[in-house]
Amino acid sequence: MSEQPKQINIQDIIDALLKKWHWVTIPLLIFLFFGAWLYVVLPRKFEATTLILVQPQEIPSAYVAATVSTGIEERLRTLSQEVMSRSNLENIIMEMDLFREERAQGAPMDILVASMRKAIEVSTVGGGRGQTSSFTITYRGQDPWKVAEVTNRLASFFIESHLKLRAKQASETTLFLEKQLNELKILLQQQEDKVKDYRNQFMGELPEQLTSNISTISGLQLRLESVQASLTEALNGRLVLQSQLSQMESNQPGVTFTQRAQRISTLRSQLEEARGRYTPEHPSIKMLEQQIAELESVKEEPGGGMDPHVAELRNQLATANIEIETLKSDANRLKARIDYYQQRVENTPKREQELAALTRDYTITQQNYQRLLDRYYEAQRAESMEKRQQGEQFRIVDYAQPPEIPVSPNKYRVGLIFLALGLGTGAGLIFLLEFMDTSVKGIKQLENWSGGVPCITAVPLALTQIDKQRQKFNTLFSIGVNVFIIIAGTIIVGYSKFNQVILNVPIPLPF
Repeated sequence: MSEQPKQINIQDIIDALLKKWHWVTIPLLIFLFFGAWLYVVLPRKFEATTLILVQPQEIPSAYVAATVSTGIEERLRTLSQEVMSRSNLENIIMEMDLFREERAQGAPMDILVASMRKAIEVSTVGGGRGQTSSFTITYRGQDPWKVAEVTNRLASFFIESHLKLRAKQASETTLFLEKQLNELKILLQQQEDKVKDYRNQFMGELPEQLTSNISTISGLQLRLESVQASLTEALNGRLVLQSQLSQMESNQPGVTFTQRAQRISTLRSQLEEARGRYTPEHPSIKMLEQQIAELESVKEEPGGGMDPHVAELRNQLATANIEIETLKSDANRLKARIDYYQQRVENTPKREQELAALTRDYTITQQNYQRLLDRYYEAQRAESMEKRQQGEQFRIVDYAQPPEIPVSPNKYRVGLIFLALGLGTGAGLIFLLEFMDTSVKGIKQLENWSGGVPCITAVPLALTQIDKQRQKFNTLFSIGVNVFIIIAGTIIVGYSKFNQVILNVPIPLPF
């Protein structure tokens, strides 16, 4: 016969529970009273919550765009860091007399601030289209009145900090744009001065003056052609006069004093007329002065005389010379002016490129300046809106009220946890005892243990008087232990509750 390992089924466990019930009741009562004692001595934690609505700006954004473009979640993180800073929480602790016992025991302020920071929770509430429309501020503490007061104080801090944050961002945006605008204004003025100086420097060679220059050149060329035609005619006339004068002078020995005086008078009249028309350095004036000087230097010959026809030819020749010199001077002046305007026309393409570059830079800067100016005006309107508190605001919808029921410890959760621990411990003990018990209980267990050998007969258990007394003692002892646990547990729990014993656990508990 081969020995089989002992197997325990459900029926064996049920039989063991009925026989060894005290192995379940004792740990169950111990855990239940321990849980009840913990529920009594653990400090009550109350929780207060306030709901804050994110109210959009009153003025439509189509008219005044807000300068604050960050999302509400990011702003809430920034505000949370500011509101829950060490200095702010320390002021709340001192003003509202929080953590009095801990401060009396000399607890460091850093630890108290960290504890208070852990007790504060900020949660967003989603609105339509996944946007945050409101958020809640929750604070947990032991005094329900102070919990509500602290929660409302934190809500006020959030609202004030939000207004300051928006006003600060709007003001900084305006100042930044104003600084950029001033810098761009200086650059725009510099480029405008460059364009103006360039136009003044190259006046006459600018692209818009090209047509005028070409028209002027055409007019000057027509005048030059006319002058050259007159000059050619005057030269031909002078040749004729010179030929006639040569023929007549060959037959005329001299000139009388009266004729010379008359000639000098005529030349002086022409000189006065020329001085009124030309400068002293003009060739016509020089020539007339030379002719007068020559006539005045000639000595009169006795008995001499000049043929009137010769005198007339000489006058005509002198006039022709003056006219020729005048026409030559006019032609040279016209050629110089034509060259001058021609140089303007030739320089116009170069000036056009240079002016286009300057104008392009000026136009781009002017456009940037105008866009920046529009943004600056928008920022000013947004800043005015924020100062008047017409922008996006936080509004308290539900103020925190003193809670009546603590959120920790939760009696139902405590009861379930320690009930499960008690039953589990008792069942585990019975299972362990049954597993370690090597005695045979019943025919089926014997047949299983013996490898399937059938049992022929079984003799029932015959209890002696001593066995009966032992069973009775064990039963009474188990009942006594249970009663003792009930009485002792009731006394301990009642004493702790009556004397308000508080147990501060440094680790978080699941209830």
